Amino acid sequence: MSGNKKIFYGGMDEGEQLKRAKGFALRFLALRPRSCKEVSEKLVEKGFIPSVIENVVTYLIDYGYLNDPKFAESLAVHLLENKKLGFARVGATLRERGLSPELVKATISQLQQNYSEEKTALQIMKRRFSNFNVPQATPKDKNRLVQFLRRRGFSWETISHVLMI
Repeated sequence: MSGNKKIFYGGMDEGEQLKRAKGFALRFLALRPRSCKEVSEKLVEKGFIPSVIENVVTYLIDYGYLNDPKFAESLAVHLLENKKLGFARVGATLRERGLSPELVKATISQLQQNYSEEKTALQIMKRRFSNFNVPQATPKDKNRLVQFLRRRGFSWETISHVLMI
């Protein structure tokens, strides 16, 4: 099997489908952590029936292979620490991964207590714009920095604080 080929499992009984779906889902999770929605969508893409998909996702949750709150926190921390993204971009990425808006909001709120968006923005500015001098910067240079930080998900408040330093 290669690529995104859809395999139809309609000719199998539900027990055989369940066995194959569990095996596929475990191999899929071995690549990297995923959300429940990502696993469900992949199983739908592979042609498994809805009752089998529901059973597989329940099995994976029960055995601890799927844990959306833990996944949300670990992905958010990775994006904040390694990718140096702002909270808005982290939230958007979590929503793209199929996590509920409530879980995303709770995760971001929890992380805002431990991480300073302003500190991260300053680190990026010093690394990416090492010769940037705020008082002597032209409006064009300031705009470049503002747009760069906005694309990375930093708030206007954070950006304005960084430009005042």
